[in-house]
Amino acid sequence: MSDAALWLALICALVLVAAAISVPASALIYWAGWRGRSAPAALVPPADAAPAAGPFLVYLSGMGDISGAYSTRYEDRFLAALATRIPGLTLITDVFPYSIENLSMTSQRHMGRFWGWVNTERLRKGPLKVVGKLIDLRNILHIAVAADARYGPIYGYDTAEMIIQGLLRQGYRLGSGTPVCLLGYSGGAQIALVSASYLHATLRAPVQVISLGGLMNPSPALDQIAALTHFYGTRDTMQRLGEVFFPGRWPLRTATRWARGVAAGTIRVVCLGPMDHAGLGSYLDDGVYLPDGRSYMQITADAVAAQIRQLAA
Repeated sequence: MSDAALWLALICALVLVAAAISVPASALIYWAGWRGRSAPAALVPPADAAPAAGPFLVYLSGMGDISGAYSTRYEDRFLAALATRIPGLTLITDVFPYSIENLSMTSQRHMGRFWGWVNTERLRKGPLKVVGKLIDLRNILHIAVAADARYGPIYGYDTAEMIIQGLLRQGYRLGSGTPVCLLGYSGGAQIALVSASYLHATLRAPVQVISLGGLMNPSPALDQIAALTHFYGTRDTMQRLGEVFFPGRWPLRTATRWARGVAAGTIRVVCLGPMDHAGLGSYLDDGVYLPDGRSYMQITADAVAAQIRQLAA
C-alpha cells in the first residue's frame, strides 16, 4: 500500500471516530440549547403557504443521503410515479434525516468542505470513489443513535420538529386531523419511526410509517402510530439486519411490542419480490421487470401508493 493510501485510510478512520463521538454529543448539545436551539420553532404556517387537503407524504431518504435537497434519479422517478398514482398528493422531501438541525453535510461548519469533496469523488469513476462509503458509515451512526434507548427520543423529537415545519411549508393545517404518512427508505425508516409518536401527539392526526427496506427497532412509537408497513425484497440482505440486531424483533419472542403489533395487524411485513437494497435491481430500479411486465419501481410505487390511499380513505 502506498503512503498516499495509508494517509487516506488514516484520515477516514479519524473522521469515523470523530463522527462516532460527535453524533450523540451533538444531539445532547442541541437539545440543551447550547448551539442553535434557543427556543422551539413556532408551529405557524408561512404566510405564502396555500392550504392543502392532502394526503401528505414525508419522504426520508436512505443512508447515502447528504442533504434534504439531494436525491438520486431512482428516487426522483419513484416519487414522481407516486404523485401520478395519488391525485392531490403533497410531497415533503426537504427534511434531511441525518441531521437534527436539518443542515446538509456540506453546510457543516467544520466538516462541510470535507464532505463536499467526498461527495464529488463518489460521483466520479476514479480511484477515490470508495471514499463515498464514508457518507454511508457516517449516516449509519445517526441511525444507531436514533435506535438507541437513551438518545433516540431526543433525536426523534428534533426530527419531528423538522418534519412539522416541512408539513406547514406545504400547507398542512394543525388541528385538521389530516393523516400523515412517513416513508423511510433504508435507515430513513428508523428515523421516521422514532419521530412518529411526537408527530402523532402534536398533529393529533393518524400517522403511519412505511418502511422500504428499512432497518428498524421495536420502538415505543409502535404503540401510538396508526400502522407500520415494512416492504422488503428477497435479495435485500441489509434490511434483515434489523431482525438480527434488535432482540425485540426476533421471531421466537412473542411478547414483544413488535410481535403484538404483527398479531394485531398494525404491523405488516410484505414481500415485494426479488429486489435488492439499492442500485441496480433495487426497489426503485425501473429497468428490471417481472414476468407481469411491471418494473421493480412500478411494483414498489403500486404497493406504497395503495398503502397511502388506505390511510387517507
